[in-house]
Amino acid sequence: MSAPATAISNYFKNMASFGRITHSYFRRRNPVAKAVVNFLTSIYNLLSLKKRLKSMQYQVQLTQYRMHQMEKMMNEANPYNSQGGFHINKYR
Repeated sequence: MSAPATAISNYFKNMASFGRITHSYFRRRNPVAKAVVNFLTSIYNLLSLKKRLKSMQYQVQLTQYRMHQMEKMMNEANPYNSQGGFHINKYR
């Protein structure tokens, strides 16, 4: 065999080897399926964003309400307040 024929033969062997490696990679990893799953997950997240936002707003409002209740109880039980104190245990 001549040198150019050997070079061409090696080129085709290398291309075939690269094709086998690429095929086995796509069979193992399947990046197309992963891309589809990521795309569908991002669409689901975008569609459920308003629902999660409402849930977070409710949590913030509930926390603010509880803080307001605690501050109100602390002001009522304050002995240095103008209404007087010492009546925090009457309600429990």
